[in-house]
Amino acid sequence: MATIRTADSSIPLHRYALVAAATEDTIESPTSKPKTSVAINENNDDEEEDANISPTASLRSSLDLDAYDPAIQPPHDLLRPKGSLTYLNGLALILGLQIGSGIFSAPSQVSRHVPSPGTAISVWLIAGLLVWTGAASFIELGIAIPDNGGIQEYLRTCYGDFAGFLFSWIWITIAKPSAIAMIAMIFAENLGTVISTDADSGLLATWKAKIIAILGIQAVTFVNCLGSRTGAQAANGFLVLKLLAISSIGITGLVIGTFGLWKEGQKPDTAWFGKDPDPLRQQFPIWVQVGEYVTAVYGALFCYGGWESLGFVAGEMTNPGRDLPRAIISAMTIAVSGFFTLNVALYVVLPFTGLRERSTVAVDFGQQVFGLAGKLGYSLIVSASCLGSLNSNVFATGRLCAAASKREYLPAVLSNLHCSTRDQEPQYNKTALRRFPSRLSKMIAWFAAITGPLRWEKNVPIYAMVMNASIASFYVLIGTFDSLVTFVGISEYFFFLLSVMGLFILRRNTDSTSQYRTWTINPVTFCLVSGFLVVRGLLTDPLQGAALFTLIAIGWLIFRLRFRLIDNTGGT
Repeated sequence: MATIRTADSSIPLHRYALVAAATEDTIESPTSKPKTSVAINENNDDEEEDANISPTASLRSSLDLDAYDPAIQPPHDLLRPKGSLTYLNGLALILGLQIGSGIFSAPSQVSRHVPSPGTAISVWLIAGLLVWTGAASFIELGIAIPDNGGIQEYLRTCYGDFAGFLFSWIWITIAKPSAIAMIAMIFAENLGTVISTDADSGLLATWKAKIIAILGIQAVTFVNCLGSRTGAQAANGFLVLKLLAISSIGITGLVIGTFGLWKEGQKPDTAWFGKDPDPLRQQFPIWVQVGEYVTAVYGALFCYGGWESLGFVAGEMTNPGRDLPRAIISAMTIAVSGFFTLNVALYVVLPFTGLRERSTVAVDFGQQVFGLAGKLGYSLIVSASCLGSLNSNVFATGRLCAAASKREYLPAVLSNLHCSTRDQEPQYNKTALRRFPSRLSKMIAWFAAITGPLRWEKNVPIYAMVMNASIASFYVLIGTFDSLVTFVGISEYFFFLLSVMGLFILRRNTDSTSQYRTWTINPVTFCLVSGFLVVRGLLTDPLQGAALFTLIAIGWLIFRLRFRLIDNTGGT
């Protein structure tokens, strides 16, 4: 049986970025064209033949691979890298990505779309259960495809190469930049509570927050472009900071509610279940109310985001069949119980209408309970947590773009593969920019010259990070937290749905008697609920749906044109 192993194209795109974000180590991008090692094994013979081919030919070899077929695929154990991650490593990685900064803002977004605190708590539980069914399905996918890992590889295995390309395209143009924009908005809103004045209101306050958010994105991107790295210990520190904030709010709120320790006149008077306090919203038709609930669920799902990361660590675990289910079940238990407790505490202490009006829920909680010191303390804690999340996402997305470029999904310049050496770059730029206006071409050439040492000597994907920062800043300018939550939710759950549906394809095509198999009710439930959420989300926000499908159409066109060109050039 012949097997093909490609040195660079075998790197799973999303795991490449995920491991980068988890460790925050600089991942080097090659400064020369990658080499491909072709290993031929027949009749258990150990002979190997190495050949150097162009990255385009390497891509061609991967594009020509058939869909997963157990009759021709080598055993996963032969392709799996030697695992080093334990149960605790996997748990920390999943929690670090799952508990982000959204939990300090999304409760306000959820409250705006439901009629009462009890309904809002139900939304958080429903979202948690939905994520749990999806996570259980991803466990089976991660164990069935441990050598690759990640949604991109699930889609490529189940549906072919275009599905994997489309996932990368949408993740780079919508999902990750939008997530960065939302984190930056949370950072700006919480920092704004410290530096704002009474004169800041309405449109002025909105644009002030947008400017702070964009400056935050640019600053973090600039630091990452310098090749600096926070380090794994700092990333763990941010996780501890967020856990402390969540637990302190939850415990304090429950103590106040249990022993009746409200300050005079501050006990919320909203019924836990009842009619919406807004008379206008009481008149919404049932179908519109359903759309409001869907939007609320997307807000909760945004906070639970990161559960899909379990597939990226499956191939690195010492015993994924044992430790992967334990890690995800533990992570989901901590996340669901923590978010549930925090939201109950918020509704016990803060008035429901107040939560609807202001998105800085942790800061408002701190001010209500501890006064000015609590306001300043929680503002700084949440802002620092946002910076940590922003740094990890900017770092990871830059590497994600570079990895997609190495697969030739994006222009080679994003991963510094447009030239073999730095000396060749001036001539390359001169040729590539000859059709640009003179002033613009000089500016680009100047930027290429001053960033050359970082790109060629420190292997920093500066062009990729600049592109990502530009897209994220654009989303900050045109979007709001509510609109971006729905945009990201529809985009992500469209691909989550396809991935879990692919589970049934794997089951049909493989003999999984020795594989982990989740209860069938889990993928069925996830597919039904996710399908409804995606369809209802598209109907609720047709403009966002149109934007999504426009980008999908552009991605399809790019895929066809780019790889038709590869066919015509014969892999050169």
